[in-house]
Amino acid sequence: MLLTFPDPALAAAGIVLRQAEAGDAPWITAACSDRELSRYVPSIPYPYSESDARTFIDRAAEDWAQGRAALFVIAQATSGESLGAVALHPSPRDSEVAEVGYWLRREARGRGAATIAVRLVAGWAFGHLGIKRLGLQTHPENSASQRVAHRAGFTREGLLRAWMATPNGRRDSVMFSLLPEDDGGGIRP
Repeated sequence: MLLTFPDPALAAAGIVLRQAEAGDAPWITAACSDRELSRYVPSIPYPYSESDARTFIDRAAEDWAQGRAALFVIAQATSGESLGAVALHPSPRDSEVAEVGYWLRREARGRGAATIAVRLVAGWAFGHLGIKRLGLQTHPENSASQRVAHRAGFTREGLLRAWMATPNGRRDSVMFSLLPEDDGGGIRP
């Protein structure tokens, strides 16, 4: 799948999605040093270093270039303040299926930014990439992330037992899905 950064950038309700840059390493390091974040997102190591952040930024650029994933920084449109990240991961087995994932800095949570970002990415995926099904997984205890999924229009499908491999063994995941025809099927650019 060819992934090119949307032009114009995806934006709505005071949120803009932009590409990660080298200068993002300090705030990403601070955000990902939050133990709660790494608890819910097993791909985030703990403790988290600036070297981890630089690797994350480099991998995001490679993923865009290779069509493996589309990672966006979630930012305030007016101030440019970086709030978190949202990513689209196309399935390597089915070009019409993708997963979305997101995280926010602790101080950015509870303001609706993740919901807007997920809806923007969903609209882009459905409208420009031909995606027919978006999946979203959360830790069973991550009620805040589950609220984001519901507010973004996703349907809870159920609990996938021992679904995700983590450094501490396999863990359950709550699976959600969104289809283009679903109510709330994204903000279309």
